[in-house]
Amino acid sequence: MNPATRAAVAGARRSPRRLLLTGLAVLVATVFAAGAVILTATLRGEVTGSLSSVPAGAAYSLETGGPSDGADPAAVVDRLRAVPGVDAVSESRSGPSSVEAGAASGSWTLSTDPMTGPLSTLDPLTAGRLPSGPGEVLVGAGTAERTGLAPGALVGIGGRTLTVTGVVPLRSGNGDALVVPDGDPAATALYGGRIAVAGSPDPAALAAVPGVGAVATADEQRDADLASASASADALLAGLSVFVGLALVAAAVVVASTFRIVLARRTRELALLRCVGASRGQVARSVLAEAVLTGVVAGAGGAALAVAGGWAVSAVVGATGTEVPELVVPWGRLAGCVLLAVVVTVLAALSPALAAGRTPPVVALGAADATGARGPRARVRVTLAALALLAAGSLAALAVELGDALTGTALAALSGMSVFAALVVAGPFVVSGAAALLAPLVARWAPGRIAVGNARRMSRRTAAMTTVLSLGVGLTAALLVAVAGASADARASIDRNYPADVVVFPGTVDRDTDALAARLDAAPELTARVSDGIVLVDPVPGADPVAVRSAVARGAGDASAAFVADMREQTERAVGAMRGIGLGLVGVTLLVAVVGVGVTLALSVSERTREIALLRTLGLSRAASRRAVAAEAALAGAVAAVLGVVIGGAYGVLALAATGIGAPTSGIPLGQLAALAAAVVAVAVTASVGPVRRAGRIEPAHGVVAA
Repeated sequence: MNPATRAAVAGARRSPRRLLLTGLAVLVATVFAAGAVILTATLRGEVTGSLSSVPAGAAYSLETGGPSDGADPAAVVDRLRAVPGVDAVSESRSGPSSVEAGAASGSWTLSTDPMTGPLSTLDPLTAGRLPSGPGEVLVGAGTAERTGLAPGALVGIGGRTLTVTGVVPLRSGNGDALVVPDGDPAATALYGGRIAVAGSPDPAALAAVPGVGAVATADEQRDADLASASASADALLAGLSVFVGLALVAAAVVVASTFRIVLARRTRELALLRCVGASRGQVARSVLAEAVLTGVVAGAGGAALAVAGGWAVSAVVGATGTEVPELVVPWGRLAGCVLLAVVVTVLAALSPALAAGRTPPVVALGAADATGARGPRARVRVTLAALALLAAGSLAALAVELGDALTGTALAALSGMSVFAALVVAGPFVVSGAAALLAPLVARWAPGRIAVGNARRMSRRTAAMTTVLSLGVGLTAALLVAVAGASADARASIDRNYPADVVVFPGTVDRDTDALAARLDAAPELTARVSDGIVLVDPVPGADPVAVRSAVARGAGDASAAFVADMREQTERAVGAMRGIGLGLVGVTLLVAVVGVGVTLALSVSERTREIALLRTLGLSRAASRRAVAAEAALAGAVAAVLGVVIGGAYGVLALAATGIGAPTSGIPLGQLAALAAAVVAVAVTASVGPVRRAGRIEPAHGVVAA
């Protein structure tokens, strides 16, 4: 190990706080990356264990043709039962069905199950008993909780009345669901297509049965189901990887800034190393060695926190009585997350390391100026920023012109990253310009003058805070605009395509829309008409909503009835869930940015101890020194808020145009964007609490001693 590297390692041992501050943003990003890996591994394990569509006792899984292929599923099942070696046969059927259940009447999911034997897929009942034959039904546990249905309750399906005998947990999503025994007349119109067979029959004999298509062993079908589910888990990981990458980009910018500040404070130390014989390469390698150490510590700490958090969440959720999947920890992939953290940290430290290697030995003879005070090279930066903006504009135009939603979205994202790259390059000039605009407004306020002066003098340092914050704000603003536009488009589509309170689609039995409309119109609560092959139903003025739903369910038969009010509610619920998930993912990048603000300000205050002490000597009060640091954070937050909201809002509109949804001409959430901007400034000031307190503790004597 060269002397410069030994000095860097010794310094890290003497001052672990510096190591922690430098790697804090990487630690946060690694927690996110490792958490995403653990989540997808656990999801895949859950899918492997319990989500295959093949019953546990099945030996074969058969594909059959439907009625349109001339196959009678009931006849196929009867023929299969006659095949030697077959112990049990069950055709799984599922589909929407009009259900009369008071205020909850509407289109529910109805499915079949043999109820007992090796081919049953039901979990243990939570109440009641299993149906003993046709005319009895099980209700899903979630449905029972929402509707109040319990054993003994009555529901109507297709003009028949069925009795609820039990409550069973079902993996049926958010919709209401019922389960009837195989062969129940209520399931006649449901789609089948897959038959499970138990026993030890000859596969060739199964394939020879008229109406049977593909024959696969149960294990082969489970493997196919697993492959499909694993592909979904991999797609989830790929989607999360985009946000992981954004968080790591933000962390890299923060790390580069913190390394630059740390090395600025150590300029004399580096110059002394040059004086005693260390070469440029040795000094640069010592900085990279410190970066490797920082990356290892931050990466390992982030992975450990992700694992501990996963176990904690599982324990807390399990303690509430909720069934949770077993946590799967893929140690190999977590090691990859740690390696990625090291690589990101080293790449971020590369430019500061090369700059440190260029420190001349003569600097050791006098006080060193902070490197952050050196003006950025305007010609190079402006040229690079212009090229990045040109690329961003070209990509944005291409995204709109292509007309392909997936490719357009990807091009819009690349365009946005190009704008961010331009902002990183031109950030010092943006910050200097913003500070110059604010200077007249704070001319009579000493803390404001100090904050603006520091922002202009240390424009690269302030720009690092601003650009990372603007990335998080821009992502959030783009998400809010895109979700608002998608929500407005969905509402408009519902109003355009469903010009009635209830829309009834003909079923497999009731295909005569005129007869269906006449039957519905006969109910005193309803008026019905036929339009474009569907039946439009409106309640009569003053009709009771519960009576309306019951009348629709009675008259619809096997047809599927869609209540527009329910569709609007489901749309808003889906939009809310999409907004929540998106904000949670984007929030990680914003969290990294806020951490960067706190870390940068903490190192900045430490770097400027002598400056603040001298200002205290000249009469600056303790409160004013605190307000100066808080004002600097507010300035960075305000610039980031304006840039992020404007750029992010524009890219939210671009994403809508690229996906074909269109621009939300009247749906731009101005209130949400304004609240976002205000919240970012407030959070930036909150992140400066620690540095503010430290600045207030600096005594004037420090300036005298330093002088």
